[in-house]
Amino acid sequence: MGDRVQRPRGTRDLFNGELERVRHVERVFKSIFKRYGYQEVETPIFESLELFTKKSGSEVVNQIYEFKDKSGRELALRPELTAPVVRLYNNQLKSEPKPLKLCYFGSCFRYERKQANRWRQFSQAGVELIGSSRPESDAEMVALTNDVASQLELKDYGLRVGDIGVLRKLLIEGGIPIDNQDSILRAIDSKDESRIEGELDKSGVNEEIQEKIRELIKLKGDPNVLEEAKELLEGVKDSEKTIRDLQEILSRAQQLGVRDINIDMGIARGLEYYTGFVIELYSDDVQLGGGGRYDDLIEVLGGEPTPAVGMGFGIDRIAQLLGDQGRDIGVESLESVVLPTGDEMLDECLSIATELREKGLSIDVDLMGRKLDKALSYADSRGAKYAIIVGPEDIGEGKVTLRDMGTGNQEKVSRGKIVKELSKKI
Repeated sequence: MGDRVQRPRGTRDLFNGELERVRHVERVFKSIFKRYGYQEVETPIFESLELFTKKSGSEVVNQIYEFKDKSGRELALRPELTAPVVRLYNNQLKSEPKPLKLCYFGSCFRYERKQANRWRQFSQAGVELIGSSRPESDAEMVALTNDVASQLELKDYGLRVGDIGVLRKLLIEGGIPIDNQDSILRAIDSKDESRIEGELDKSGVNEEIQEKIRELIKLKGDPNVLEEAKELLEGVKDSEKTIRDLQEILSRAQQLGVRDINIDMGIARGLEYYTGFVIELYSDDVQLGGGGRYDDLIEVLGGEPTPAVGMGFGIDRIAQLLGDQGRDIGVESLESVVLPTGDEMLDECLSIATELREKGLSIDVDLMGRKLDKALSYADSRGAKYAIIVGPEDIGEGKVTLRDMGTGNQEKVSRGKIVKELSKKI
């Protein structure tokens, strides 16, 4: 026997309840995305490397799985899905009516340091709303995210909303142009105070602006803290309008049914293309999703200036959290297993299974030639609701035995009526 091949580090094999939780999360997302009018798109798993190096940020770029194909083209496994959707929009969809509402599901890849609940291959779901700069578009991200958390029955979830544009305006006021801001914003996003102080010290920003930044990123709480933000930012160019817009986003979100929103002016997000409103979803202090407004990205990636806002979710992390919170989604059970009492009954069993499957029932057949007691144990291990036992004596009388696997009760059923009888019981 040769050496056993192991799966790559940082990846997972999914099966049984763990996989079913992932599929459950996907079903919830698909239902909600459809409810909000989003159209599903699918993009390639690998793209041109430059798609991600232009604006994804150095942290993401350093984690990219990149390679050259046989023609020497520089390609990358996608580390996230917003840039590919923008590339699709620029190539094929820019003439579509606005706003264009797109949703997606897919695997992403990042060469991250291995840690709990983070994998090098992971699944994302998300939405992109392209073409509208109005506050109600941002509010829709808040409402959609709230509906996701509610329908998934996440425990102690919270929505944190802020505006990275305010931080960018402060840094510009301090003499730091947009292109040089990202190391400071990444430090703020890390919540590491010593790292933040180090970046501010290196930046050359004057002490007055540094102090405003320190005070701003501490502002957390209910929407009333935005009045404090307005006072703190007095005199900073365009900051008053930004705060007013954020207040309107919150007002629209409330009209859309969201009752509990936390303001966090320290949200900076890890990707470099965000320009304004930002949002994060948490449960049990685990971040499950994030997004925001990225009004410059479409132009950076070769399109016409176009406003856009989006939200992405970590499917694997949400599924893992549901398991940690004790949610047993359960593996979808079989309706029935058809059991021959001997090889001579196999033809009849296969015919019965085919008839039942044509009616949409989930049916298995014992394909191992087991004795009846072991075949019943197999049916039980598969979670079958019923077993159909096919033996020569019963078939001679035109019948089969239908066994309730939960109670152990058995009854003789006409062979010609087994489909009807089982369908009534399921």
